[in-house]
Amino acid sequence: MLTRFAPSLTGYLHLGHVLHMLYVWGIAQKKGAGVLCRIEDHDLSRARPEYETAIFQTLEWLGFIPDLGISGADEKPSDFRQSDCSAYYESVLQTLEQRGLVYGCECSRKQIAADQPVGAGELCYSGTCRDKGLPLVGNTVRFRTLEGETAFLDLELGEQRQIPRNQCGDFSLRDRQGQWTYQFACVCDDIRHGVDLVIRGEDILFSTARQIQLFQTLEAPVPQYFHHPLITDGAGKKLSKRQRSESITQLREAGASPEEIIGQALFSGGFIPECTGLTVNKAVVLVQQPEFCRKRG
Repeated sequence: MLTRFAPSLTGYLHLGHVLHMLYVWGIAQKKGAGVLCRIEDHDLSRARPEYETAIFQTLEWLGFIPDLGISGADEKPSDFRQSDCSAYYESVLQTLEQRGLVYGCECSRKQIAADQPVGAGELCYSGTCRDKGLPLVGNTVRFRTLEGETAFLDLELGEQRQIPRNQCGDFSLRDRQGQWTYQFACVCDDIRHGVDLVIRGEDILFSTARQIQLFQTLEAPVPQYFHHPLITDGAGKKLSKRQRSESITQLREAGASPEEIIGQALFSGGFIPECTGLTVNKAVVLVQQPEFCRKRG
């Protein structure tokens, strides 16, 4: 069994990422799975080389050692860095194109938003360009979302049911600038790397059914999923690199030790009653114990 730690290059790692690492290494250890490290830099407009360097420095400093995958920013090119793998994504897209499962879309995000009901959450594409026969190059490439409900068993949240056609409509695989999307690159990577256990935050739960549709369409095994709770701020919002949440690099420079940061992540995640320093080895064992899991509201 194989899972993965797959940070994006959109900012420095923060405390929420440390909690995520603890879940990944903890659940992997419990299930006898290996941990693969890959870099998700499909969003080239926001990726920065200094973020990648900091990721590997933080992993090593905290004591999280992957079993395989990329291990340093100097590994170029790498099969475990998305920006190095465009040819692979293109080959998968060609397979979908040959089967008539994708199409070109000229609609802008602003146009799509204008069609949404007042108060709607995620943008849902109505399929305006489905039958226009537009070329893929120079346009957004959309996947013809399958009709009906997709059900799956989440190892943490139990049975889940989602209808991608109602949630997001035909979702994009590549934008008009030629950048691959998270939904597509992530599934392609999990298939070629053999990932069969996906451990991630519950904020990504909504993406699961549409990704399952891609796995099934590409005739690939569907991984098991485990969506864990997040660390939130005083306003109840998840910690975010975009919101400039305090980074591990900053905490380290301020004099915090790896044990203190790991203890703070466990405390913020509801695993321990007091903010006490712990080593990685002790922390990942603690995450495996169901009696310590944070109660859900």
